[in-house]
Amino acid sequence: MGLQLPGAPTVRTSGRGVGMARRRISQGLILLVSDVLSAVVCLGISKLMLVLFGTSSAQIETFTIWLGVWLAWRFYQGLYPGYGRSPQTELRLHTISTVQILLVQLAGALAFEWWTFSVGGVAVVWLLILLVALPIRYGTRALLVRAGNFGRPISIIGAGQTASLTIAYLQAHPAYGLNPLVAYDDNPALHGTELHGVPIRGFIEQALTEPWTEQALISIPGARAEIQQKLVNSVYSSFPVTWVIPDLFGVPNQALQPHNIGTVATLEIRNNLRSRRARTVKRSIDLLLSVVGTFAILPILLVIVIAIKLNSPGPAIYRARRLGQDGKSFNCFKFRSMHLNAEYKLGEVLDANPVLRSEFEATHKLKYDPRVTRVGDFLRRTSLDEIPQLFNVIIGEMSLVGPRPIVEAETFKYGEIYSAYKQVRPGMTGYWQVNGRSDTSYSERVSMDNFYITNWTPWLDLVILLQTVNVVLVGKGAY
Repeated sequence: MGLQLPGAPTVRTSGRGVGMARRRISQGLILLVSDVLSAVVCLGISKLMLVLFGTSSAQIETFTIWLGVWLAWRFYQGLYPGYGRSPQTELRLHTISTVQILLVQLAGALAFEWWTFSVGGVAVVWLLILLVALPIRYGTRALLVRAGNFGRPISIIGAGQTASLTIAYLQAHPAYGLNPLVAYDDNPALHGTELHGVPIRGFIEQALTEPWTEQALISIPGARAEIQQKLVNSVYSSFPVTWVIPDLFGVPNQALQPHNIGTVATLEIRNNLRSRRARTVKRSIDLLLSVVGTFAILPILLVIVIAIKLNSPGPAIYRARRLGQDGKSFNCFKFRSMHLNAEYKLGEVLDANPVLRSEFEATHKLKYDPRVTRVGDFLRRTSLDEIPQLFNVIIGEMSLVGPRPIVEAETFKYGEIYSAYKQVRPGMTGYWQVNGRSDTSYSERVSMDNFYITNWTPWLDLVILLQTVNVVLVGKGAY
């Protein structure tokens, strides 16, 4: 790579750093105010709810004190403004901070009755905050992003393929708050060019002597260990914040835990789905949400059954053979979305149109499928055809979140990944469904399934469930 390190890096002390600090503080304050407003709204709602039941609500003075503690704890967690937090990390921090404050205040209320008038009032207001504050935070941040006023600029050290992938992802997900501003590389041929619109200014040495940002992201995972060490130490001394992309591609990254053995840094890689406790948690969430959800939507199920019967003759429920955990076949329930002579219609179309045959052989789907009924088309685009799979979840054949269920003919496309696929139950929704759905290639779907299996956490499941609601409402990629 030819990196030449300067003897004593000279960090710029211009007004740029002051401006970045003010920007960071203003963004953090806006998000803090949104949390305060969320709490106030939840307090008001809880008071109305408890008045209806004739129960006293939380005392305003006491609640104000605990609200301050909650905000201080979230500040300590780095949520103001919360740059670089993945959705599952943000959800985990929000849930933990809110539940901790609830439990501590309840303990205080039980030990010292004068701390609050109502234990029930305390529980209701904090549970409302748990449900309401995060969506309001997302909405506030979305407005900041739309106004071009969220995130901090970062410098990319290295301009190779890894840097290209990283920049593209950060630009597609501005809520991360990491905005690539400039890039540096020791390849002179790249100087003066751009990487996804980000200019490559010059040699890496220039980034160290004249840093343009507070944060640097080192994106040269293939560098030799000695060069990587010198590079990290040099960048670390020039930038207040330094991130490093290690050479760990293909390794599970959502369950990494850093540890130290003396002066040696180590990484613990947890296989959460091999943990009996984790499997119990996942199964408990599946049973709770699927049973409650089934009873809640029974009227909707009845309306769909009637619509299917009126639109075309035949049963309302379709049983599709799919592969599940341990490679065992099971009947995957769906609302029937096709005509009874669907396979005959498909054969006619594929024989007459080689382009459609190629599409079907590649993805096992057709964007404009002649087999689908009018009601079936609506059900597919809204994903309502998959609601009967709640019964598969209840009896333990599927999970709410997991890799997509496949047929026997698709196993060869998974290759070695299929051995990991068989370890878990297929899901009603999953990482693939909220990241492109049918608009992705088959190989991308396989990669997404593998990512989910090797990086599973309960927080990832909850994020996928929340994102599924948005995807279903938008209807993107469904057919």
